[in-house]
Amino acid sequence: MGFTMYLLINKRISFVVLLGIPTSFVISLIIFKYSGYSINMMSLLGALIALGVIVDDAIIVAENIQRHIEEGMSVKEAALIGTKEVFPPVLASSLTTIFAFLPMLVMSGEMGAFIKIIPISITILILSSVVESFIFLPLHAKHVLRKGEREVSWSWFTNLYAKFIRFLINWRKSTIVLFYVLVPVLIYLGFSTSKFQLFPTFDGDQINIRARLPINTTLEESFDLVSKVEAYLLKNKDKYFIENLTSMAGFKMEAGQKTEFGDNLFHIFVDLKRAKPDNFVTQYITPYLSFDYDGEGLVRSKSSYFLENELQKDLDKLMKKYPHEEFEVSGPRAGVANVPIEIYIQTNDVKKAHKIIDEIKDALKKTGEAMNIKDNANYGVDEIKLRINKYGQSLGLNEKIISKSLGGYFLSASVSKGFDKEGIFDIVAQDAKKNSYETLKNFTIGLGNGQRVALNDVADFIIVKNYTKIYKEGGKRRWLVSSHIKPKANVNEVMGQIKPLLKKIEKRDKVKILYGGEEKQNNQLKDDISVATMIALFLIFMTLLVMFNSFKYTLMILSVIPFSILGVFLGHKLMGLDLSMPSVIGALGLAGVVINDGIIMLDFIRKSTNVDELLERAKLRLRPIFLTSITTLVGLSTLIFFPSGQAVIMQPLAVSLGFGLFWGTFLNLVYLPTLFALVTHTKQRSQ
Repeated sequence: MGFTMYLLINKRISFVVLLGIPTSFVISLIIFKYSGYSINMMSLLGALIALGVIVDDAIIVAENIQRHIEEGMSVKEAALIGTKEVFPPVLASSLTTIFAFLPMLVMSGEMGAFIKIIPISITILILSSVVESFIFLPLHAKHVLRKGEREVSWSWFTNLYAKFIRFLINWRKSTIVLFYVLVPVLIYLGFSTSKFQLFPTFDGDQINIRARLPINTTLEESFDLVSKVEAYLLKNKDKYFIENLTSMAGFKMEAGQKTEFGDNLFHIFVDLKRAKPDNFVTQYITPYLSFDYDGEGLVRSKSSYFLENELQKDLDKLMKKYPHEEFEVSGPRAGVANVPIEIYIQTNDVKKAHKIIDEIKDALKKTGEAMNIKDNANYGVDEIKLRINKYGQSLGLNEKIISKSLGGYFLSASVSKGFDKEGIFDIVAQDAKKNSYETLKNFTIGLGNGQRVALNDVADFIIVKNYTKIYKEGGKRRWLVSSHIKPKANVNEVMGQIKPLLKKIEKRDKVKILYGGEEKQNNQLKDDISVATMIALFLIFMTLLVMFNSFKYTLMILSVIPFSILGVFLGHKLMGLDLSMPSVIGALGLAGVVINDGIIMLDFIRKSTNVDELLERAKLRLRPIFLTSITTLVGLSTLIFFPSGQAVIMQPLAVSLGFGLFWGTFLNLVYLPTLFALVTHTKQRSQ
């Protein structure tokens, strides 16, 4: 970033601007410490976004001071006047950026908790930047900036820019009409052809293998099977790039760290070898910039989601030999939805519920994108119900007599006590054959006359299938069908294929179907983002209205925001990315970032009385606007083009901001002056 400024301006301005970055960060770290916030991936992401704004503020102030020095002012006078001159637009642009991100705090649920540190860190850093730009930077400028400093000539570029703007202003009506027709059409095409997923897939370093065996499986049998799976993995550890294995019988951990215990469960944690560098930055730059970089063991050439698919296919063949109710292989997933697809059926009709569950599972299988499909209609141990028959009733038997007789034999009982180094313990006795169905049938019940009768003769045995758990909501049983999807698949596309069937089931079987997983999160996200957008636009509108004291100028700048969305869609198309939650956050933040340059531009050109004066004032803003955009794009470039590991999650956010700002810069430099000339009826020359 500093090198970019050195190439495009001069070394003294670059030095003054770069001094502002650590100063702003030190102020922010102090505020972070006393506010109780920690440094993590999300707060660092906020810092990365704010870094561009920090540099923007410093460039605008420093460049304006240097301009006055070149015009003949003393360094001290230029520092005072140059800073004072840009204080209103820089303050307004900083506030609009804060107001674009701050409404994200209204987002509810786990999603809101997940991202709330982003607007907080951005707000703290931008306010620190304002303090630095108007207190510390003028002091630095006084000692560093000098007149006549050799710098890159922009005259050819500014003259070319002026000719282009003059041409557009001469055809201002046609230009604006073309903008208002073509850009919305392109935005609509981008929106209608885009896919959406909650979070992008990323390459992790661990894979989970979990299974549920038949309910009557003993812990020893579960241990035996997990040992066989482990042996297969160790035999093929080079094929799957396995570093370590941790196998556990009697335990299973679902996505979202939800744990379950049972003799018929097992879980294997597969730690993968570290991935090879997959781009220029991680291969040649990271080793020299990271203080704790360790290049040893970077051997894995396949992504975790590719290995996840391979393991699922290969282990499915192995598990076919053994009875099991569930078996799944899954890698790390971003976001707050534990399972991408969750479909709930509310009905008390058990037979109908099982029929619907089978229909939905079949439909998911036919999509070809769903995997690890399961439901919560898990049968537990068989329950035996005894009903006293007529013969038993004639003998005077009742439930109390039978239960008392059975309890004495089949229930465990403490027969004595013992003592060891840990203290007193109970000695429990139970019959080794107590779990035998034959033993139960032939068990004899004592009668009052001293005679005994077989239980099988006096009672009917009814075997009932029982469920491990019964879920209810509002008095109705709630059945669940859940599914993961293949790593590169899209949840919305899968749900789009099965929703016609779900609507048909609701109408046909008179049941209620609800959605969880990403579908629920998407709906909640839409509501929250709508509220956040309205709040952000209102706060930005009020800030601009206070600054310009004009509805006309305020609406002119605000018109840049919807047009800048075209850059978001173009960026995702060029990078081959689906829209996602980080994309939406980036687009919301773009609303505040993209109009920063618009504020600077309009604040300078609004005093123009003719086209010549407008062009001269616009030329003065060309360099700072172009520089602020370039430095921001350079700061985001590594995340846009070279993300790795979990940083891939936030690549769409950087794409939204980067490409949106790139297109927004064109709007601020070209569209805004042309619109100003049209709205204010700027004359061709002074009269």
